[in-house]
This record gives sequence, C-alpha cells and structure tokens, in this order.
Amino acid sequence: MSEKLPYGTHLPAGDGAAEATAVPAETIALITGGARGIGRHLAEAFSRASYRVVVTATSAIKAREAAAEIAGATGGKATGLGLTVDDAGSVAELKAAVTGLEAETGQRLQVLVNNAGRIESTEGPLWDADPESLAGVVGANVLGVALMVNAFAPVLIAAAEATGRPSRIIDLNSGSGATGTPAYAVYSASKASLFRIADSVVHFGHDRGLRIFEMAPGVVETAMTKSMPVHDFRTEGDWTTPEQVTGLALALASGSLDAFTGRYIRAGADTEESLRAEAAAGLSDSTRRLVLG
Repeated sequence: MSEKLPYGTHLPAGDGAAEATAVPAETIALITGGARGIGRHLAEAFSRASYRVVVTATSAIKAREAAAEIAGATGGKATGLGLTVDDAGSVAELKAAVTGLEAETGQRLQVLVNNAGRIESTEGPLWDADPESLAGVVGANVLGVALMVNAFAPVLIAAAEATGRPSRIIDLNSGSGATGTPAYAVYSASKASLFRIADSVVHFGHDRGLRIFEMAPGVVETAMTKSMPVHDFRTEGDWTTPEQVTGLALALASGSLDAFTGRYIRAGADTEESLRAEAAAGLSDSTRRLVLG
C-alpha cells in the first residue's frame, strides 16, 4: 500500500436523504449469536421481513435447532451453523458455508450483524476480575468482530458490486463503548474498539458499496442482562423492548439510514424517523463518533 495513511477518518457526505435500497427476498442476513437473546429477536425479525437468515451459535446443534424454530415461527428460510467467533478456522468454515448457500440459492449476503459477544463474569475493579473471563471478552468482542469483517467484507463488497446495492454491517455496540461503564472495564473497552474498526471499514469500503453501523441495543431483558447486578434496579418499564431494537436494525439494513455509516445510534433513544430528520439537518464529521480533539 503506497498511499500515505492518515490519522482519523473523514466520513462521507451525501446520504442525508437516503432511501431504502435493500431487496430482502434476494438477500441473506448473517447474524452471529442468533440462536438466543437479542440475536434471536433479530433473526426472527429479519426472517419475517423476508430475508433468508443464517444464525450461528457455538454449538452447531443449537444453531440448527434455533434455525428450525425461526423458520417455523416466521414461515421464512433459516439456516443454523456452528461458529467459534474468535477462531479463524471456524470463521473460514462459516464463510465457505455462506458462499455455498449463495451459490445454491442465488441470493447474496448483504447484511452481516455482529451480535455475538461476551461480558465479564463479575463486575467491579479490573484487578478483581477473572483473567480467563477478560480474555474471553476480548476474544469474542474484538477479535471475533475483526475476524468476521476480515472474512466477510470481500463477500459483502462482491455482492454490492453484483447487485448495484450497498451491503451493510451492523455491529452490536453498547453505551458502555460510547461512554464507559467502570464496573465492566474490559467490556467497555472492547465495545469502544469497534468504533476504530468501523472507521477503517468506512475508509476502505465505502466507495466499494460497504456501510457499517454501531448500534447499541439499549438494555434488553435477556438472561445475560438479568444476571448483571448493575441492572438490579430495573423494573418492567426500564428495559428496551426487542421491537425497538429490531425495528432500528431493519431500518439500518434497508439503506434508509446510510447517512449514519460509521456512526453510533441507540435503540430506545433513536428511531428511524428521528434519525432521518437528524440526517436531513446535516451531520458534522464528529457527530455520533468516538473522536477526541
């Protein structure tokens, strides 16, 4: 690479009035960790919206069972595949399976949802945490996302070039990444790192039809969030609803919010309508980004 590499990324302008371009019936949506929790809600929503869904779980059996349940509940097409997201060999096997599915169905992978992730097993000072738990968080949340982008960005770009429609990556980020949660230091750091990965995707991928979004799901009531003492105060009205998350994710996948590529949005606080109005008013280069100075 001969170009002088800059510090920082300037985001593209011109998508403020973007319209939906996705064609769900012709599109595969890959959702890591889609067998349970938020990922399961997302998988069912994408299936109902006519996308062909691929869900992963660390257990291939559980992934296949989840896919069968999703297809039964939605009437759509779903495939379940095993994945250890921080293992390059496992990611390569997933890539081969998905590209094989493209060849078999004639549909193209144009949506990747990096949902799979982990959080520390305990909360509190970093020095009180279990080292293996910390390594697992970094593996799933940072290395896992990097490996997925490394493997699947070429597939997504090829699909964008073939269809003439942008492909889109949705990272499940967090308010902990945007503002920090001291009790979960490594989880917060891992989510903050996704902003830097997104910067690189925008820099090298935008002109080739690739978009990426940092979407915080808010706090959805799941087995993981209910196990976290930091959320003990929450009552029924304090959780983000699955519908708020899935509605925003579908809007991102559609293309109507392409102005927010490389930027942070949050379900429960943002809606498709509010974001379109914000984009129409104009976004500065630093709006909804993790930028210092």
